[in-house]
Amino acid sequence: MPQPPAHSPPATRADTRVASIATTAASTAAAVDVGVFALLTIAGVRLEYAQAASYALALVAAATILWRSRGTTAPAGVDVRVGVALVAALLAYALRAGVLSLLAVQWNWPPVAAIVPAALVGALACGLGLARLAFVPRTDDPATGWRAAAVLGVAYLLALRLVYLGQLELIPQEAYYWNYAQHLDIGYLDHPPLTAWLIALATSVGGSEFFVRLPALLSWCVMAVYATLYARDAAGPAVALRAALLASALPFFFLVGWLMTPDAPLAAAWAAALYYLQRALIGGRSRAWIGAGAAIGVGMLSKYSMILVPAAAFVYVLLDARSRRALLSPWAWAGVAVALAVFAPVIVWNVQHDWASFTFQGARRLATQDRRFEFPQFLAYILIIVTPWAVAGLASSLARIGRELRVPAASATFDMEQDTERRRWWFVVVFTVVPLSAFAVPSFWSATKLHWTGPIWLAGLPMIAASLGSPTSTGRTGPVARLLARTWVPALHALMVGFAFALFYYPMYGLAGLNRHHAYVQTGWRDLRAQVQTIEDEVLAETGRRPAVVGLDKHNTADEMAYYDPRGDGARDTASRHLFYDEDALMYEFWFPPQAFDGRDLILVARSRDDVEDARVAGRATRLGPVRTLEPRKHGAPAGRYYARVVYGYRAPTRAAADTGPVR
Repeated sequence: MPQPPAHSPPATRADTRVASIATTAASTAAAVDVGVFALLTIAGVRLEYAQAASYALALVAAATILWRSRGTTAPAGVDVRVGVALVAALLAYALRAGVLSLLAVQWNWPPVAAIVPAALVGALACGLGLARLAFVPRTDDPATGWRAAAVLGVAYLLALRLVYLGQLELIPQEAYYWNYAQHLDIGYLDHPPLTAWLIALATSVGGSEFFVRLPALLSWCVMAVYATLYARDAAGPAVALRAALLASALPFFFLVGWLMTPDAPLAAAWAAALYYLQRALIGGRSRAWIGAGAAIGVGMLSKYSMILVPAAAFVYVLLDARSRRALLSPWAWAGVAVALAVFAPVIVWNVQHDWASFTFQGARRLATQDRRFEFPQFLAYILIIVTPWAVAGLASSLARIGRELRVPAASATFDMEQDTERRRWWFVVVFTVVPLSAFAVPSFWSATKLHWTGPIWLAGLPMIAASLGSPTSTGRTGPVARLLARTWVPALHALMVGFAFALFYYPMYGLAGLNRHHAYVQTGWRDLRAQVQTIEDEVLAETGRRPAVVGLDKHNTADEMAYYDPRGDGARDTASRHLFYDEDALMYEFWFPPQAFDGRDLILVARSRDDVEDARVAGRATRLGPVRTLEPRKHGAPAGRYYARVVYGYRAPTRAAADTGPVR
């Protein structure tokens, strides 16, 4: 049983003194923030500049209190970390700004009223960071510091996503899956249906971006819980908390808790499957096979890559002699039955559609027509989505434990604890290498994508988390372990500040008046669709017929035009390029056969002028309108350029509607 740290009374005095200083500084900062912001707003200063200036002056007030109190912390044995204090201030600023924009911009509160809860949230976030992380008693146990960092880090990143969840426009993929939900089915061409079902359930409450993304955040919560439980069983509660922090802060895991794509429920199911499989295979808990089967079935309803988890489990059973008994276990086969039962709707859909989805996914992975050597990109993507620190931490921990396991046992008798550690080591190796190989090998001849390997790193999360600790406390004194120990904290700080400002604050506010929007992520879709609506109203007034909208790319433009249709029913008559080009348009070919638009007027929207002037467009039109240039804006700043053209009297190809699937 661990002993309490020495000198408990001084540590208690230090904690009390630090809490008092942090409370005074935070409360003073909040008061200054509210007062200065109110004065600047009354004076007519823009929201962005007013909130930045008021926070800056609030920080000056807080820093003055902290500076004047610096001498009083020395007798209490407190170290002051200036860099951590600066990070806490930056993170608090981004969260506070998000609350302010949510209340003042999204909910239309008066700015002077909105600043009060925003300032309180900022003061609370900054005060907690100062009290628990920036002012650290010297007698504190290092493990306690990591516990505080993990809890605060997880809470902050959860709050950050919650505050900004509905403030940013949907990216095209999210709008595409929202379209799934408007055409509910038990299967789709390019993905299983769970994402659509979750969006449909959430948007039955409200249709805003917040509700479209809410299932992603809830899925992340499920993933984080299971990842923490999995790490606890593998390495103990201290490492489990660090694993929870990594499940919050590593790029892939942060993003799946914000963007609503199939990766969100997939990651949740993957983490749950690892937890139950570890308990079944290593812990010998037979009933865990039912949980594993349910998790795998849910994962297969999310994304087909979930099949790699049972594949890895099968390899592990073959390699581990003690696990081979699972091949004869009724519980294991019951788990298989549960997985198949959960996945059954997708099988039924494929039977009804000539195995279209399975064929589509298989062709994408095994295609050899357009050969590309993308293994270097594959490796680079791994470093981006989980960072070099995670890869190095996993490799370092695996190597260390591997060396320890090779040391001959002191006794000739069987060592159950060492055998369990060996089996856990192999569990991580197999459940990482087998799925990783399934993506690595095809990258030698076909394209790879940034996010494909994301869930795979959940298997190694406990070992990655172990690399966050002090190397000397566990005997890990190698150069990699020492480097990781010195750099993990700055890396996590940089990630958190990067998420807060690059993904959320900058798209909302800009920086010092600069606000250049990314042409893909932040196009200004709502404004673009409003401009298209103006053209639609003109055509309706001219012809008496309401035109449909067509996005002349694979699906991105159509997705956004459908979601941001101000009438609210854009999913009914917003189609894609397949009406004019013999090119892939994914599920739009099933939802909207060209014959359904025969004789209708269409408004074409494209990123390139060449697309609306294409000869294939003219060949399908009875009459063409002029090309119009559309320049959407977002928060007053230019956000791209599009082109629109009206096709009067669309002429559909003569092939039967059944060739492209039914309208849904």
